Amino acid sequence: MRFLLSVSCLALAVAVAPAVSATAFTFTPLPSPAGAQAAAPAFAQAPDGTVWLSWVEPAAAGQPHFRLRAARFAPAESSWLPTRDIATAASIVPSSTDVPQLAIAGDGRIHALWCDGRGAAFVAESRDRGATWTAPERWGPDAAPVENVSLTRLADGRVLAAWLDGRKPATGPAVQQLYARILGDPASEERVDARVCDCCPTTLVPLLDGGALLAYRGRSADEVRDIRVARFRGSSWDAPADLSPDGWKITACPVNGPRLATDGSRVAAVWFTAADGEPRVLASYSPDAAGRWLMPLRLDRGRPAGRVDTVLLSDGTVLASWVEADGSAWLRRINPEFAANEPVELAPAGAARGVPRLLLLQDYAGGQGQARLLIVLATPEGLRVSRASIAEGELLASEASCHCTPTPEQLRGFALRGAALSVDAATNRVDVRHAEVPGVFAGGTHTFTIAPLDLAALQLRRPFLARIERRGGEWWLYDLRWLGEPAR
Repeated sequence: MRFLLSVSCLALAVAVAPAVSATAFTFTPLPSPAGAQAAAPAFAQAPDGTVWLSWVEPAAAGQPHFRLRAARFAPAESSWLPTRDIATAASIVPSSTDVPQLAIAGDGRIHALWCDGRGAAFVAESRDRGATWTAPERWGPDAAPVENVSLTRLADGRVLAAWLDGRKPATGPAVQQLYARILGDPASEERVDARVCDCCPTTLVPLLDGGALLAYRGRSADEVRDIRVARFRGSSWDAPADLSPDGWKITACPVNGPRLATDGSRVAAVWFTAADGEPRVLASYSPDAAGRWLMPLRLDRGRPAGRVDTVLLSDGTVLASWVEADGSAWLRRINPEFAANEPVELAPAGAARGVPRLLLLQDYAGGQGQARLLIVLATPEGLRVSRASIAEGELLASEASCHCTPTPEQLRGFALRGAALSVDAATNRVDVRHAEVPGVFAGGTHTFTIAPLDLAALQLRRPFLARIERRGGEWWLYDLRWLGEPAR
């Protein structure tokens, strides 16, 4: 079972699921759109689900610089559309950790943002699906060193950026800080944390309520560098909090950032620590947009280097990747009961460079269905791309005592507890007073569309449990289950 802690994680959980069958994970090599010696890969996804891959590779023969390139994935053909050049410039460097980022705004604009390794950041944009790009422009606060920018598209289509900022504070010692702003809106800039680790990458994920979660490595006054999270509420930031009090005291930056994944409410987190002199890769899970976290689960094989990534499936399964000290890369599944299957090798010793990147290409939809991932790994020769198929339905059935798997209806949407206040039979709408749905709605009253049969059975002011999901731009209420008697 899952063990929840009210504020943060206090102990290390060790749980092992049954061994997976040889057919549970199937890996299919895919062509790489990148040239030789490509590095620094990163995925991005458009509002319509279109997948982009960006990377850095040497410029054409005779040019001294590197170039930033990108390509769109064509899922029907399992291939890539023609590669596009974003920029060729001295500011583009093939870093394995401070990787260029893409984000596609709600209006279709593609933002590319990268750092030059010397404190400057640059941005370019495309308004024609990547066919042409603006010339790179300097981005960020004036004269302030910028590193490790993360981007994410918010529910309203804006793009949020967070970065490590080297500006000198008004008071106190000169330490790295964490700032954030909406792209195109410098007035929205806000300091998130006044003291963070010098060079560990940050990670941002959006929530359905219009906010976002940011994870990064903090830095206390006595050099404890544990993972922190901060929540963006659409226009302001909550105070940061420790994700897990690992107690890793180190006087230098380990160059190892966390990664988050979310379905808009639930959150998976994976990170590296070497607290107490023992390197390890840990994972946790929050059911309520980082309000509470499970006790961490150790994933590695004994000598990890870190460099993690993660995705979250609709049934609560977490998939996490990392690199061991020998340069091998691994993938591990954590089932909905938060027990880990045996790790699966992605690349042999010596093959992995940088951070393996995961993208959820097809979510698990119930029954005997599968989930599919895109995986890209930088190697000494260039980028290695593959598609992983996970027999999630088969795995769930083998792990459940009832030998049952969830239906698609049980996986869709989010749970809600509330009571109907009024109905409009002409439009099939109902006003519901409800508790908070973390990451989706604040507690209060909202209007939902409801099927006619459910509307006919509705009892005003009687508490219920139900599920909600967005369909065609509207929020629907379904799968009602009554609790107690109507309020008088």
